[in-house]
Parts: sequence; C-alpha cells; structure tokens
Amino acid sequence: MDKVIQKTIGDTVCRIHKTADFTMLSNGFIGSTNISCQAILLLAQAMSLPKNWNFTIKGLEKICAVGETAVRNMLKELETWGYLVRTKLMPSKETHGRIKYIYDFYEYSAKDTSVPQADVVMETYTAENATLYKVKKNSHFTVISNKLLRSKKLNPKQKGLLLKVLSLPNTWRFSVSGIVKICKEGKSAIKARLAELTELGYLVRTQLKSNESKSRGFEYIYEFFEIALSKEDAEKKSEKTRKNAKKSVKDLFTKKSAKKGADTAKKQHSGFRSAENPNAETPQAEKQAQLNTNEKINKNKKLSYQDSIYPSAPQKSFQQKSEDERMMDGYTQNFEIYKSIIKQNIDFYEFASWLDSYCDDDEDGWAEAEQIVEAMVRQILSTKPYEVIHGQKFPRASVESAMMKANIYHLENVVEQMKKVLNIRNYEAYLISSVYNEVVNFHVKKNAESRAISYDIRQTFGY
Repeated sequence: MDKVIQKTIGDTVCRIHKTADFTMLSNGFIGSTNISCQAILLLAQAMSLPKNWNFTIKGLEKICAVGETAVRNMLKELETWGYLVRTKLMPSKETHGRIKYIYDFYEYSAKDTSVPQADVVMETYTAENATLYKVKKNSHFTVISNKLLRSKKLNPKQKGLLLKVLSLPNTWRFSVSGIVKICKEGKSAIKARLAELTELGYLVRTQLKSNESKSRGFEYIYEFFEIALSKEDAEKKSEKTRKNAKKSVKDLFTKKSAKKGADTAKKQHSGFRSAENPNAETPQAEKQAQLNTNEKINKNKKLSYQDSIYPSAPQKSFQQKSEDERMMDGYTQNFEIYKSIIKQNIDFYEFASWLDSYCDDDEDGWAEAEQIVEAMVRQILSTKPYEVIHGQKFPRASVESAMMKANIYHLENVVEQMKKVLNIRNYEAYLISSVYNEVVNFHVKKNAESRAISYDIRQTFGY
C-alpha cells in the first residue's frame, strides 16, 4: 500500500439497493490473490446460476463473453487452488455414449493460503451436472446484483476487479498500488482495467492539482459505481468532487492561518529573533551555493576539453550511405514501427504474462512472445509476392492484413493448438499459417460453436 496520507476527501463506492435478483458471495474467494480477477468472476457467476443450469465450456464461454481458451484457463486456475473439481465420465458410463464432465464448485478452499483460513459451514446446491458448495453466510459476504454479473458490457477482467472493489469496506483508501496488493495481476494490468472502467462509466477518477489538495501535491479521488454513469454525468460528478475538495482545502488553510497568527504573536511577545538579525551562517550558505555552481562550470569545461582532444568518429550522411545501407535503415525503422503496432493489437503485456505463466522454470514466455511478434512483422515486411499457407499460395496483401488483424485471443488459440503438435519442422512457417487461419476463420468458427447454446441462454436468462 502507499504511505498512509489523509486524502482531501474520501473515496466512495456507490452500490445499488438489492431487493431482488442478487447473489450473496463469500468475501473469502473474492479477496484471493492467487487467482486472477477473471477466475474470481467465473466462480461468482457459477454461484449465481440457476439449479437447472447445464455446465459446459461453450455455455461458460457464452455468459462470460470470452473465448474458449480464456474459459479453460480460468477453470484451470480454479482447479489449481481447490475451487473446482472436474470429474470426467467416459462414454461407457453415459447413456448417450459421449464424454461428460461433472463440475463441483467450492466457494471456499483451504488450499488457497491467500485468504483467511477458517472453519466454515458449507451448504450444498445441486445443479444438472454440477454441485455448488456455498459458504453459509452469517458474516463477511458481499451482495452483488445478478444484472452486473451477467452484463455483456463488461468482460470478466473488468467485472472481477469491480467485484473486488464492491467487497471492500467503506473506509478503504484506493490507489493503484493498493489495488495491486489485493490482486494477482500486475500494475500495468490494473491500470489498464481502471482506465477501461473509467471509459465505461463505472469509475470516476478525479485528479486534484497541488492547489486543490490538503497535501499540496497531486492526488486521485476514486468513485466506483455499480451502475454505469453516462459521460455527461461522470463529468458533472468529477466537477462536484473537485469543488468539494477546494472547499475542504479552503476551510483547512483558513484554520491553519488563524492558528499561525496566534503562534506568531506568541513568539514575538517572547522575544523571538527577527529577520533583521540574520543567522551568522547565512552568508556561508550563499558562498557554498556559488562554489557548487563554479564546480559545475569547471566540470563542463573539462568535458568540453576532453571532447576536443578525443573527437567522435564522423557519421555518414544519408547521401553518403550506399543503397543497401539506406534500405537496411528503412527496414529497421519500419520493423520497429510495425512491432509496436502488433504489440498494441495483441495486448502484449497480457499475452506475454499468460504465456509465461505456463512455462517451466527454464523457459521464458516473454522472450517467446517477442519472437512471435517479430515473426509476424517479418511477414508484413516481406518482399515475396505470396506466402505458402498449408501448401496453398496466398497474396502478400492477404497475409499482411491477417497479421495486422490478429489479437490476443487469436494468438492464445494458436499457442493452444501448437502445443498438441509434435515434430514441427519449421516453427515460424507453422506459426504464421496457424495465425492466418485463426484470423481468417475466427468468426465462422466462433459463430458455429455458439449457435447451439444461444437458444438455451435466451430461455434461461431471457436475453
């Protein structure tokens, strides 16, 4: 947490009054720092689903509004820390002759040491192919609106962070570093989520300038909302917060001025030394400052003298360089530009963190992510008129377009596919082919898989 300094005005969390359609959740798993915000959200959504819900990967993918890879990763997190047990039933045990999974979700896990360890009473709720083990709520719980849990306006990362915020006490002092302390995600990811919540209207973050805060420094005031505000209302709220802060500062310094005046009168009465009789060491301080300045000038002269004795090697002008050198300079410059664009498109920090989390100790997921990006850039800058994708020639423009359209979900799916394939002879060629196919066929594949469950979702939730 940041150093505790009293804020000019307090942060606020505006909750809606729950009269119906809500879920009571244990603060235990919400406060976990071993599982990510999106995994926390998935467990919260599982606890809010009706008893007749049939748990499937595709169903969870639909209600979470994320890809299959993301859902599988969230389930894996919950399994690792004891919040989920999946039992696989083979075809011989099922009348329909297909593999089936039984899901057991737990609202509390003794395996997760980041949450308070306590003796809890569990209540059992049986769904169609799952059992929900819920903590009996007599304290330390959060009431959350099901409308927020199932909102399609927010993704699981955003909803998971908002869920953590709503579970915190009213006296909590918000800051980026403070939120990082209670989350598994790093500082960059938390800052990105806060910026997204601000853009969507669930957070109003007002920056107070130095003349508007009690500390006489820059300060942020956080106001979270369970129901999103419009941009106009958010601006009005921020302006009101700033006005209240100015009033608070004015009142504070009015009191301080009055107190200072009383203290000054008291000191003068006791014979306090005036400014007309300065301390004897004052001239020495001025002399010392002049000495430091002279030393700095002498140092600069010395450096300038050394530069004249040891001149740097002459640099070639653009006209003096050969055609090959000029082409290489242009390629290097374009390479860095496209590399930056690709990293932004794929949410590089999130992708590299995800990749690194599944690496062994002797492997580097960040370096692998860098190499994947560089391979994609090489395809964009290639001068070959076409590229061979699985034995078929495709125009360079088509391949370049696919590389520029690729996002984090495409690359996660590609990595998941490649880990199932052994003896790949040319990894870069296989990678590019896989990225191309994933981008080109992404929507067709996604739509085909989701149509089958869309009807069930509408029947269950009415949308």
